[in-house]
Amino acid sequence: MRVITAVAATFAIISSCSGLSIPQDARYVLHEKREEHRAAFGLTKRSKIGSGTLLPVRIGLAQRDLHQAYDWVMDIAHPESQNYGKHWTAAQVNKAFAPTADTVTAVRNWLIRSGIAADRIKVSDNKGWLGMDLDVEEAEELFRTQYYEHEHQVHSHKYSVGCDE
Repeated sequence: MRVITAVAATFAIISSCSGLSIPQDARYVLHEKREEHRAAFGLTKRSKIGSGTLLPVRIGLAQRDLHQAYDWVMDIAHPESQNYGKHWTAAQVNKAFAPTADTVTAVRNWLIRSGIAADRIKVSDNKGWLGMDLDVEEAEELFRTQYYEHEHQVHSHKYSVGCDE
């Protein structure tokens, strides 16, 4: 099996509601369509990726309390604030913005119901990402798409993995 190491497969699932459950037969909605933008970014679609190729898949989960970020930053940054200069640690930032446990559980359970073994799914330290390696066939079935190599012609002539929609 070949492993694609490029930043190849990052997917966002927005699930900010507490108590969220994603049914196994969840409706799929087109998130993005890239055909018309490919040329603008200097990409040329090449061959289909082989079904046994491994893709590093990372699913970003909706963060909590992002609407409060500006106020929190200003509380630390404004010289007249009692919290001026009391910068947060990485742990404090993670705690403040981490997705709810219900969100992590719902997306994880959806992956398991979709056939991904639980021991393959890793939760990031900040709880904001679920990660796993999927072969192309699994990823195509899970996300209902097809993966192709795309050549970056403008600068590098390197290849990356992507889908049209």
